Amino acid sequence: MSRLRNNDEGDDSEESLISQFESTLTIKPSSNDVAESEDVSIDHTVYTYNNTLSTYIRDQTIADIDEEDEREDDDSSKLTTKERVKDKTDNRTARTKLIEDVLSSKEARYQKILAPSPFVDVSLSKFTKTFAEFLNSNSHIQKESPRFARETDKTLVVLSPFSAEHAFGRTWVSKSYLATIFERPQRLLAASIGVSAAVAMYPFFYKVVNSTKRGDLFAPYVTKVHGKKWPTMLYDLCLSSYDKLLQEKLEVPEDWNTGDIYLTPKTITALEGSIGTIETTVDSLFKDKHDSYNLAFAMIRPPGHHCHASLPSGFCLLNNVQVAIEYAHEKYGITHCAVLDIDLHHGDGTQDICMERAGFLGDFGKEEKETSSPRDDYGKADASFPKVGYFSLHDIKSYPTETGYATKENIVNASICVMDHDINIWNVHLQEWSTEEEFYKHYSTKYVNILNRANQFLNQAKRKYEKEYQEYLIELSKYNKYIFRPHLYHQPVEKPSQPSFKPLIIISAGFDASEYENPQMQRHGINVPTSFYATFAKDAVKLARIHTNGKLISFMEGGYSDGALTTGVFSHLIGLTNNPKESSLDDTLLWNNTWGSEMVAKELIKGCKKSWTPYKKPQTDVTIWANEVIKLGRSMIPNAILPSNYIHNFEKDVPKHPSPENKALVKMEKELIDSKEQDTPVKATSPLKKDPNDSRKVLRHTRAYYKKLALAQKEKESDALPKSPLL
Repeated sequence: MSRLRNNDEGDDSEESLISQFESTLTIKPSSNDVAESEDVSIDHTVYTYNNTLSTYIRDQTIADIDEEDEREDDDSSKLTTKERVKDKTDNRTARTKLIEDVLSSKEARYQKILAPSPFVDVSLSKFTKTFAEFLNSNSHIQKESPRFARETDKTLVVLSPFSAEHAFGRTWVSKSYLATIFERPQRLLAASIGVSAAVAMYPFFYKVVNSTKRGDLFAPYVTKVHGKKWPTMLYDLCLSSYDKLLQEKLEVPEDWNTGDIYLTPKTITALEGSIGTIETTVDSLFKDKHDSYNLAFAMIRPPGHHCHASLPSGFCLLNNVQVAIEYAHEKYGITHCAVLDIDLHHGDGTQDICMERAGFLGDFGKEEKETSSPRDDYGKADASFPKVGYFSLHDIKSYPTETGYATKENIVNASICVMDHDINIWNVHLQEWSTEEEFYKHYSTKYVNILNRANQFLNQAKRKYEKEYQEYLIELSKYNKYIFRPHLYHQPVEKPSQPSFKPLIIISAGFDASEYENPQMQRHGINVPTSFYATFAKDAVKLARIHTNGKLISFMEGGYSDGALTTGVFSHLIGLTNNPKESSLDDTLLWNNTWGSEMVAKELIKGCKKSWTPYKKPQTDVTIWANEVIKLGRSMIPNAILPSNYIHNFEKDVPKHPSPENKALVKMEKELIDSKEQDTPVKATSPLKKDPNDSRKVLRHTRAYYKKLALAQKEKESDALPKSPLL
C-alpha cells in the first residue's frame, strides 16, 4: 500500500482527496462552530498520523507511547464513579430457578455491579439528534436521495449498547500484554462508523434502532443450544471474577486461552444485551406477518461462531447465530436455516453444533443426558429441528487451523464438504490474489460454492416438504372420511400432522478477512478486497428472495482493526439492501470501488480514536463526507468511545468524603453524561460573560467551568448515596 501522507493541519488540502471519489449525494458540511461546542464526544485536541495504513492498527494504538498525554487524563478511568443502584429493566426476563441457584446469597452483593452503565444511551437520542442535524444541513437530500415506498423495505440496523459492557478487567497487566487483546468494546465504535458511512450514502435505505432488551442466559432457546451446565458455569465465573480481579488474580480457568477469553461481572450484562438484541432482530422479521422487515444487521459482541455447546473459544462465549436460530424456531416456527459464514476463521463452534443437530456427538457438546433421542449402535441419534446447514468461506491457515499449531482433527473439520446423512456442511478455503480481477475469478468459480450449496440445501428441504405435504393431504383425506363414517373402519384413524417449511438465511458477518485488518490477525497474507462484502451480501439477498421471501439476518462476528470494521461494515450494508426499483431483475451493485480506497479508509479510521478533531473547514468531497459520517457514527453507541488503553476497573473502598483525586471525573464519563442530557438542540447552554478586551462581545465559559460543575454535582450525588455493602 502507498504511504499515507502525514496531515497535521486542521484544514485539509486538495492533495488529501481521492482523485475520483464519487458520493451518491452532494453533502454540505454542517456548522462545526456549533457542532463542536455541543458535541462533547469530540475531544478538542489535534491528533497526528505518521503511519501507513498497514501499521495503522488497533493493537499498536493501545500501547502507543505517543499517547501519553491522553493516557494521563485517562488514568483516572480506573476510579469508577459511585452510582445509585438502578432497578432492573422492566423487560428483563424473570430469573429462573436455575439462575437463583447460581446467585443465592450473592444476589444482593452483586446487584450494583450488574446494573447497566449509566452511560448507555438507551433512547438513541444522540444519534437521532445528529441525524436530524445532518438532514437539516443537507435539505436537498430529501429530494435527491432514493427511498422505498414502504418503511419495512429498509434494511434494519440493530445496535446493542449493552454489548460494550464486556471489557478487559486485568488492571495489573503490562502495556505489551494489553496490546494483544483484540476483542474490545471499541470495536462497536468502528462498526458504528461503518454503519453511518452507509447511512450517509443512502440516508433512506436504513433504519437504525437500539435494542434495549436484556435477554436471559437460561432461556430455553439458549439452553437447547448450550445445555444448562455451560450457562451456569459462565454466570458463576463472571460473578466470581469480581473478587479475583480485585486481588489481581486470573478470573478464568488456567487451561483456557487467557488471551482470548476474559470475564468481568459486566460480561453478564453484555451477554444479556446480546441475547436481547438477537430477540429484537428476529422479532423485527417475523413478529408482524403483514408489516415486518426482510433484511437486518445486528451489531453485537462478543462474537460467537467459535463457541461450542460447552466450550468458549476464540473470543466467543455464546454461539449467537445458533441461539438466534433456536429462538426463531421456538417462537416463529423456523424449520430450516442456511448459515453463510464469511469470517476469516472457520466457525468450528457453529459447525460442531450443526453436527449435534444432525444427531452426532459434538466435539465439545452438551451432556449426553440432555440429548433428546437415543443413539444407535454407531453413535447417531435422530436429527432434530430446526435443520441447520453451515457454509463457510475461510482461511485454512488461520485459527483454529493456524499453520504450525493445527491438529489433524481441526484441519479435517475446517475442510468438511458433506451434503448427506442429515449433515449439510460445505467449507471453502480462501486463496491468495494480487488484483481484484484475479480475486473475482476465484469468487465466481470457487467461493460462490457456499451460496450454491446453501441453495442446494434449501431446495432439497423444499422438495422434501412438498412430498410430505402431498402425503399429508392423502392422509388428511382418509381422516376426513373416517370422521364422517367411522363405523366403516375397524380401527380409528389418527389425524395427520401437517408438515411445515419455513426457511431463513443468516450471515455470520466477520470482517477480519478485510484487506485493512491487523496483520497480526492475518499472519498468512490471506484477505479479501473491501468490495467483497457488498458483492457477497448482494448475492445472499438474491438467494433469500428465492427461498425465504427475502428474510435474511446478518450478525457481526469478527473484525478487529478499525480499518477492517469501518470499511467492511460500510461495504456489507451497501450490499445488504433491497432494490428500490420494482423490477427484481436489476442486478446493479450499489457499491462504488472508490468508497473502499485507502484514503477513505484513513479518513474513517480517524474517527475511531477517543480523541477526534473534525476538520473545521473541510474542502474536499472526502473530508466533508467523512466529517459527517464520523459525527453520526460516534453518536450511535457513545459508551463505546473509550481510550485505546481502556481497562475496566471496579470501584474499591472509597471514603464517604472522597479526596479530590478520587472525585476527579473522567473526561470520557463527562462527555457521555453530557451527551445523554443534551436530548434537544441547544444553541448556548453555558452562562455568558463579557469579553474583558471587548465589551461588545460575550464569551462562553471554558471546559474547565463545566468540569467544576460536574465535580460539584458528583460530590453532591456521592454524599446523597446510601452506604453500599460493597464499599
